[in-house]
Amino acid sequence: MNDRIREVWIKAAREDSDPDNWDTQEQFIERFAQLIVKECTNLLFDESERLYAYSSECDNMRESDEAELAAEKCVDLITMIEAHFGVEEVLLE
Repeated sequence: MNDRIREVWIKAAREDSDPDNWDTQEQFIERFAQLIVKECTNLLFDESERLYAYSSECDNMRESDEAELAAEKCVDLITMIEAHFGVEEVLLE
């Protein structure tokens, strides 16, 4: 298993979880899935921030516009992924 996935798996697990209880397993699966979706949307958000910063520093207007458009597409993808998986805001702690 990938190290990052393992970290998310551990974060989703709870010490008080009863592995023989279906409700507990279902809650774990939901937390794990939400965390994976959040990891993906966080990557897109970070990329959009990088692209917005690049577009403001760019001397070439066409390059600047393309970077800004790509950043906007990242934000659109975040919204689409959250809607697709029914995850608007993940508050897991």
